[in-house]
Amino acid sequence: MQIFWFLLYNILIVPLLFVGFHIAALFNHKIRRGIQGRGKLLQDIENAFPVLSPDEKRILFHCASLGEFEQVKPILKRIVEVIPQCKRIVTFFSPSGYEHVGQCPYPDLAIYLPFDSLRAIRQFLNRIRPSAVIISKHDIWPNLVWALHSRRIPIFLINATMPKDSLLLKPILRSFYRSVFSRLNFVAPASETDRQLFSNLLSPAQQVEVIGDTRFDQVYFRSQESFQKKLLPQDLVSGHVTVCLGSTWPSDEIHLFPAVIELFKEFPNLLLIIVPHEPSPKRVEEIRRFFENTKLNVKTFSQIQEEESNSYPAVIIVDRIGILANLYSYSQIAYVGGSFGPGVHNVMEPAACGNTVLFGPRILNSPEAQKLVELGAGAVVNSKQEVYQTLRKLLADPSATKKKGQIAARFIEENLGATEAIINKISSMMAKKGNRNIK
Repeated sequence: MQIFWFLLYNILIVPLLFVGFHIAALFNHKIRRGIQGRGKLLQDIENAFPVLSPDEKRILFHCASLGEFEQVKPILKRIVEVIPQCKRIVTFFSPSGYEHVGQCPYPDLAIYLPFDSLRAIRQFLNRIRPSAVIISKHDIWPNLVWALHSRRIPIFLINATMPKDSLLLKPILRSFYRSVFSRLNFVAPASETDRQLFSNLLSPAQQVEVIGDTRFDQVYFRSQESFQKKLLPQDLVSGHVTVCLGSTWPSDEIHLFPAVIELFKEFPNLLLIIVPHEPSPKRVEEIRRFFENTKLNVKTFSQIQEEESNSYPAVIIVDRIGILANLYSYSQIAYVGGSFGPGVHNVMEPAACGNTVLFGPRILNSPEAQKLVELGAGAVVNSKQEVYQTLRKLLADPSATKKKGQIAARFIEENLGATEAIINKISSMMAKKGNRNIK
């Protein structure tokens, strides 16, 4: 079946994907930017590594987007500390990750992953010649995996998740994906439930171990950094109870905004930070208009940074990306968006900062959200009435709210350690494997 799936994928699926991406690029600027960025991929590699020593270790990390990059950051940081001579290459599928790596010092090179054709993958691997490849969470590309396996390059899948209703587990697709996943050398599922689901795609001989989730390490380390950063004036936050509404969608805001406007009447020391999921000028203006008929002082984050004023706002609308995790260090209560829409976003970031965490009803995509509810450190709100009632109760009892936040922070701390375990696995397997970087 392996040969059958290999031929079917390359003769039929790859051409269809190639045409589909280019048609979609005509209507989607994000896909268009991704295609354009891949056009200079090989030149970017040549510029970064004009000479590749056969003795030099190079580890390739693949991330679908920015969220997956956050998951590999603690591993990158640790490799810098323990194997400083090892080159670290990070690839992205989406512009959302590639364009927002920013000034992160850990990668030696950040580039797009090439399109998954045999020719593109072979050219890419001939230039990079990785000693090992770590894939974060789920972005598995068949030709990449098959090519790495043929070259005896160890492949690790970390923080691996598998929804119970995943299409990968459907009968025909399961056979295809088994031919791909069975070539992975080591799989680290995020939970025991994920491990059981992955067993449908893996062979008994493969190394599979639940060793934790590096996201816990990353959010913990970032929370420690956040408390040292000064994003907001101390005079603005002191004396206030701060609620942060993070990664909000319009479907969240129709429940949140009416409730918090009412709460300002009862709790005048309330400070509200709103961080929209997509902080475009249009979205920021939409949010501002929602509050324009109230007497609340509303400013954007940029205005606070740029103005020298003693007139501090009651509502801050964040019009920048990449700082939400840091802003949670200013709040005691956080609502995490997406949970009235596609599914809740990252609840671990506010938990690491000691917030009591609220979210809408769609949390099946997040075992961490479910665990916070179980521990009493998080709560589901299903309507604007429940938002109002839950927030009012938390604001009225700061002592109880603080204890819930401490429970949330302890949940993160108790799950640290995955990074070190994965580093040990990588070091051990790289020492055993003899790479065959063939053309």
